[in-house]
Amino acid sequence: MIQLFIGGVRSGKSAAAETLLIERVKSHSLKPVYIATSVAFGDETIERIEKHKQSRQAQFELPISTYELDYQQVDLLSVLKSLNSPENIVLIECLSTWVGWYLCLDNSLQQNLTIMEQQQASLLSFLTTTKCDVIIVTGEVGCGLIGETPLQRRYADKLGELNQKVAALSEHVFLVTAGIKQTLK
Repeated sequence: MIQLFIGGVRSGKSAAAETLLIERVKSHSLKPVYIATSVAFGDETIERIEKHKQSRQAQFELPISTYELDYQQVDLLSVLKSLNSPENIVLIECLSTWVGWYLCLDNSLQQNLTIMEQQQASLLSFLTTTKCDVIIVTGEVGCGLIGETPLQRRYADKLGELNQKVAALSEHVFLVTAGIKQTLK
């Protein structure tokens, strides 16, 4: 089963997804896995990631496997493939930073778009055949401003396209606004 949580910055989407993860683990005896896609760049990001880790540790009263992706070492698909078992439930947090990572590689924008599209195709293929439950968090880009730079505009385009494709594959889709979860699908 794939379930998607979408919302704006600080909407409560991560907390809602984590709550569902805990509920599913308790009710179905699944092994929880948390995949964090954010990479620490600079002091502010490192501080945010540390706060998120502490919050996560306080919230989960059960053992949870956590993967902090280091894209130089391992990518999301490699981790997902290693966890593809019906006994696991995987939370991916979040597609927004995952897309951003690939679009900001040290290549031309066109090369990065090509790499991103390959990664997206692999992720979507995995999701169509996955044996594990997957909960995905992503940012909503459709309510924001139009970016000033080509990179900002392409980021919104790519994330919006990916969100639509993942939503189509998902059994449930939730929009979270101001901490309120609404069922879209």
